[in-house]
Amino acid sequence: MDIELTDDEHLRALAALEAVVGNNDDALSVLTGGAGERPLPELLAAYGQHTLHRILIAAFGIDATMDHDETGRLVAEINSDPMARMVFVLTDALHNQAAAAGDDPATAKLIAGSILLAIHAFTDADNQDALTLLLALRNEVLRTG
Repeated sequence: MDIELTDDEHLRALAALEAVVGNNDDALSVLTGGAGERPLPELLAAYGQHTLHRILIAAFGIDATMDHDETGRLVAEINSDPMARMVFVLTDALHNQAAAAGDDPATAKLIAGSILLAIHAFTDADNQDALTLLLALRNEVLRTG
C-alpha cells in the first residue's frame, strides 16, 4: 500500500536525493526536518516506495485508461514477477531501516542511496541523468500543486 505524500514532502524528498547525488551532507542535514515533519529516513522510505511502485506500474504498462480486467491481469503479472517482488522487499527493508533510525541523517543518506541505485537499475540513469529525472519530478509536483 502506497503511503500518501504531500507536495511539500515530495519536494523535501527530492531535495534530499539531490543532496545525496551531490554528496552535500550540509544540505542533507538542513532537510532533516523539524517539529511536525516526518523524520527524513521515514520520508525517504515512503518516497522510495512511491517512486519505485510508479516505475513498476509504468514498466508493466498500467495506465488509468485501462479497464478493471486488464488492470487486474497486469497487477497479477507484477505480483508474480521476481524483479517486482524484489522491489517490494527493498521498500519493506527501507521502511524497517527508517523505523530504527529516527531522524539520523546518515541513515537517510543510506536510504537515499538505495533509492538512487534502484532507480538506476530500472532506468540505467547515471548521477547526471538522475539529477535530470529528479528535476522533472520536482517540476511535476510544482505543476500539480
